[in-house]
Amino acid sequence: MKRREFLLSTLAALVAVETHPWRTNAQSVYKSSKKYPAWKSNNIFLQGINAPVFEEVDVDKVKITGQIPPDLEGMYVRNGPNPMYKPTTYNFPLEGDGMLHAFYFENGKVSYRNRWVQTRELAYKMFEGKEINELKFHNAANTNVIAYQGQLLALYEIGLPYQITPELETVGVWDFGGKLEQSMTAHPKIDSQTGELHFYRYSFFNAPYLHYYVANSQGKIIRTVPIEIPQPVLLHDMAITENHVIFFVCPLGFDFQQAKNTYNPLKWQPERGTKIILINRKNWKQSPIVIETEAFWVWHFMNAFEEEGNISVDFVYYPSMQLDGSVEAMMANSCNFQRLVINLAQKTVKSSALDDRNVEFPILDSRQLGKKYQFGYTVYLDKQEMLENKKPNYFSQLVQYDVINKTSKVHQLKAGCYVGEPAFAAKENGTSELDGYVLTLVYDENKQTSDLLILDPANFDKEPIATVHLPVRVPNGFHGNWISKKQIG
Repeated sequence: MKRREFLLSTLAALVAVETHPWRTNAQSVYKSSKKYPAWKSNNIFLQGINAPVFEEVDVDKVKITGQIPPDLEGMYVRNGPNPMYKPTTYNFPLEGDGMLHAFYFENGKVSYRNRWVQTRELAYKMFEGKEINELKFHNAANTNVIAYQGQLLALYEIGLPYQITPELETVGVWDFGGKLEQSMTAHPKIDSQTGELHFYRYSFFNAPYLHYYVANSQGKIIRTVPIEIPQPVLLHDMAITENHVIFFVCPLGFDFQQAKNTYNPLKWQPERGTKIILINRKNWKQSPIVIETEAFWVWHFMNAFEEEGNISVDFVYYPSMQLDGSVEAMMANSCNFQRLVINLAQKTVKSSALDDRNVEFPILDSRQLGKKYQFGYTVYLDKQEMLENKKPNYFSQLVQYDVINKTSKVHQLKAGCYVGEPAFAAKENGTSELDGYVLTLVYDENKQTSDLLILDPANFDKEPIATVHLPVRVPNGFHGNWISKKQIG
């Protein structure tokens, strides 16, 4: 182990010990675990709804409007960027240090806590007491958080997962017992039938630039499949069906000369087009099916399923993608909910819009992953609000889609309130896709605090079943999940 790696590991361990959280059954209403010097920035991704918080807290007696469903037991946890120190540059929010926000549900009561993910790089920055430019493209562990093997894993676009306890204490990197090298991306898929974890990593420099993995329900990697793609590109998400794994290789490539000048390594290259790659899950030695089509971009998939020799893939479609850290660029990146149908016999694709609204962060009941489904959920991006505020990420509505009947319902927020990605909490013995709850964080810019809404999927456009009121603000973030009591023991 190199000296610097040893120092980073030691610092991370010391920081984790020093910031070990109190238990969720602590008696006080509001405890401050750690508070760090506050700062302000004129960067649009660090203001208003996106501004970081500088305090780790525990809130044990949370005010509730309505009544928490008695069968809602477990935790909702969400990840997102929250820079501890003021960045000198911040071109896009994938850079900020990861912070987890967790709501614990037990016996109709709710408690809350937030903690930074204590990565090795954050420990080094804490030792120096400042942001460090040489750590610009490091593993921030800020994008997603999942439950696997009874543990929580904080995930990023590059780098290994970080293992987290249910109390949000950082344990360290998770590498499947030394079997995973380099990285794991932020959107793995868990097959609800087999318990298998499907995931991948992409490489910047060494071909093959894409590797697909399968780990079984016992935490052992049982399959590694190298996939040849022409050049390194950003691959943010994947989709699975009963028989296939699906990658959309879109032409958002890496330009390291550009990165030296602007700290932004990503460049849109539409002349390369988009390649759709299908891997056979039942016969992974079979050559991948590769279908070429016109250039487009996808951040996130809703779902995919097979029917009558076709694969339907539902996702948020962008005709192009520009990332230069400006409101103008975000306004130019129009998007909508689409379905792409792949004819396996003819190796052709046909795409059609499921909605023309600008939406993002698609989710569904995870029990339906890879199967034919009926209901899904997104946030609505209010571009008019973005123009007026000159800031990104103003999601003013939640949308529920019925993709079979081709209808939708809207949950409209109050003025000045903005929503984040929803999560679906399934009822343990539920049989319908409506047997569960939709949870989502809402920021109230008038009060400068945040609420957690609990919605009834069967009455999605009606008032929430319950609202959990925090005395603190939760910044806009990325992805989260409902983790049942059974999943976290």
